[in-house]
Amino acid sequence: MKPVIVLLVCCLVLVTGQDPDICTPSPDNPGPPLPAFPDVFQTSIEGNIQALNFTVVQHESYDFPNNNGALMSFTNGSKTRHLYNYATLEKFTIHPNGSCTTSNMSASPRNFFSYHMENGQAHIDKASHILHFGQEFNETYIGTTTVRGIPVNHWYSCTYREKYNATYKLDYYFSVPGYQTASGRDEIPVRAELVGRRRNIDRKTGQPAEGWKNIHNIYDFQNFHSAPSYHGNGHPYNKWMYEMEGVVCPGRVNTKTVPKIPDQFYVEVEIVNEKNQTVSYMKEYYNYKDKLVRFDFHPEKKTSWDLGAVQHKIIHDYNSGLTYMIAYSPENCTIAPIRNMSYDAAIDEKDHTKVHMKKGYELFHFDDKTFTYGGMTWARRIGADVWSAREVDYDLFPGSKYSTDIVYEWFFSADNWTSTTSGSTNQTQVPIRLLEKGTYTPQGGKPIQFDLLMNFFNYDASEQFLYHFDVSMCFKDPQMKKRVFFRMPALYNKLVEGEHYKFYHSVQVAMAEAAGLHPLRVTAVWHNILDDQLWVGATLLAHPDVQGDSVEMQPQKPLDDAFNDFKKLVDANAMVVRFRPDPSRGEEVYLTAMPGTVQTNQDFVDFMRKMNSTSNKYEPGAVAGIAIGTVLLGAVIGLGVGWVIWRYRLQDVPYGTQT
Repeated sequence: MKPVIVLLVCCLVLVTGQDPDICTPSPDNPGPPLPAFPDVFQTSIEGNIQALNFTVVQHESYDFPNNNGALMSFTNGSKTRHLYNYATLEKFTIHPNGSCTTSNMSASPRNFFSYHMENGQAHIDKASHILHFGQEFNETYIGTTTVRGIPVNHWYSCTYREKYNATYKLDYYFSVPGYQTASGRDEIPVRAELVGRRRNIDRKTGQPAEGWKNIHNIYDFQNFHSAPSYHGNGHPYNKWMYEMEGVVCPGRVNTKTVPKIPDQFYVEVEIVNEKNQTVSYMKEYYNYKDKLVRFDFHPEKKTSWDLGAVQHKIIHDYNSGLTYMIAYSPENCTIAPIRNMSYDAAIDEKDHTKVHMKKGYELFHFDDKTFTYGGMTWARRIGADVWSAREVDYDLFPGSKYSTDIVYEWFFSADNWTSTTSGSTNQTQVPIRLLEKGTYTPQGGKPIQFDLLMNFFNYDASEQFLYHFDVSMCFKDPQMKKRVFFRMPALYNKLVEGEHYKFYHSVQVAMAEAAGLHPLRVTAVWHNILDDQLWVGATLLAHPDVQGDSVEMQPQKPLDDAFNDFKKLVDANAMVVRFRPDPSRGEEVYLTAMPGTVQTNQDFVDFMRKMNSTSNKYEPGAVAGIAIGTVLLGAVIGLGVGWVIWRYRLQDVPYGTQT
C-alpha cells in the first residue's frame, strides 16, 4: 500500500477550513504547551483505513540530525520497505518479492518523509511538518480524555486543499505529562484520527472528477521511542530499517568507488551455509606478482579427488599452469592442470582451453563495475562500508550447463577504522564480510537457492613470501630433486641472522634466476653459520611430467640443465643474492656465492664431518650441534605454511584434471 494512504496528512496544505460540517478551527483555545516530536524516533503505527476496509501497519524510523528516513509497511500479509537517500534525492522501494525500484524524490509528489533544500542540499523535513502537528497548524485544544486506557491531551487542526475542494480534520492525542511510558519519554503520541471529505479524483488524469469521497482513518502509535537509529560514527544501528541485505536497486547512483585490491594478500575466512547448516574455515595466500595462489581447507564431504576428510592444501602455479593438490595424514599429492572453474582462474578470451590468473579486483568481482555504494553499517561490531551488485551468468565457461543469478554484498571496514596484523599496520578499508545470495539453475532443471555468509579475518596486504607455496612434498622421487649448498661471504652474518625469511626469499629468487627456473622450483632454503662461515642451501625441483593450461606458462628447464647453469654461474663468481633488510637494520647488500663451493646430493652434516676429518678443525660436539640445528631448522621451515579461503562453486570441489 502506498505510504501516502497511511498518513495522508503529509500531503495536506494548510489553509482555512472550508467545510464547517467537517471542522471549524478555534485557534483562541491552544490549551497547554504543545508537545514536540523528538529529532530522532522510531515507532510502529497501526492504520485503520475505514473507507477502504483494510488495516496497515508501518514501522517508521526518523533521524533529522543524520538526514535519514525509512519506512516498512505490512499490508495483507506482504511487506514493502521505503528508504530515502537525501544526498542523491533517491527513494528505494523494496517490494514484497524482494525486487527494488529506484525513483527520484524530486519527481514524485508522494514522499512520506518530505524534504526541503538547505544550501543546495536536500534535507528531511522536521517531524512536526511530516506528521502535521505543531504551532504552525493552529492546533485547537479540546481537553483530556482516555485512549486505549492511556490518559491523553487532545488537539485538532483543520486543513484545506483547494484543488480537490478537500477539507480535513486531524485529531492528535498525546499522553499527559507525568504518565509513565514504556520508553520513558514524556508526552508521546498515542493516536491520530483523520476525518475529511473531498472531490473524487480521475485516476487517468489526476484531476478532480464528479462526486465526493468521505475519509476516516485512525492511526494508533505504538512503541514510540527516541533511541538513536545511528550508533556511533554515524553508522546505522537499526538494521532492519537501513540495511538492504541481498537487495540491489537498478539505477542507483554510486556515490563511492569500491576499495582497491592489492596484488598480494593473506586472509582467513569463515563460511556459514545456513541452508546446509554448516560452518567451514578456509584461508588463502594470494601473490599475483609471482602468479601463485594457495588454498587450505577441510572438505565438507567426499571430493572428486578423494583424499579423505583431512586437511587439504591446493597450490595454483600459473607459471606452469599446474595445480598441486596435497593432503595430509596420510600424505598424498596429485598434480593436474588448473581447472577452468577454479575460483582464482579466468578463461582466456582467445583460447577457451586455457586460463589466466585473476587479478585481485577480479577475485572480488569488481571487474564487473556494477557495484554501487549502499552506505555505512555495522558488521561484527566494526564500522563498515557496503557495496552490492547483482550478476547474471557471470564468469561461466563456454558451454556451461548452469545459469546463475547472484547478489553480492561486500562489507569493508570504514575509512576511520584501522586493522593491524603481523605483516601490516594501520590498514584501512579491509574486507570483513561477504554475503552471496541467489540461485543457480541446471540446464532444464529448477532453480536451486543458496545463501552464504563469509566473514573475513586477519586480512594482511603485505608481501606473501614464496615459502608459503612450497610444493616439495609432491617430489618424493630422488630423481625429481637436487639438494644444493654453497658458501657465501660471512661479512653479513649478523644481518642475515636477524631476518631469516627475507634472506631466504632473496636466496630463492637469486638461485632461481641463476638456474633459469621459476622460484617455486627452488625450495627448502636454509642457512648455517659455523666458525664465521656462511653456508646456504636449497633443493632444486624438476618439472612434473604434466601439461599445464595457463597463458602465463613459461618454458621449463630440465633439472640437470638447471643445476649445471647454476653451478657455472657460481664458479664464475656471478651468482649474486640481493638482500634488502629492514631499513632500521641496514642498507641493501649484495652477497656473491663463493666459486668452487657448490655441493650437491650429499648431506650437509656428512660433508662437514669430512671437512672436520680432513682439517681437524671441528670437534665432534660441534658437528653434532650442526646436525641437531639443521633438523630443527628443517622442521621450522616445514611449518612455514599458510591456510585458505574457499568459495561456493557449482560442483563439489573445483579442482581436478581438466577434460
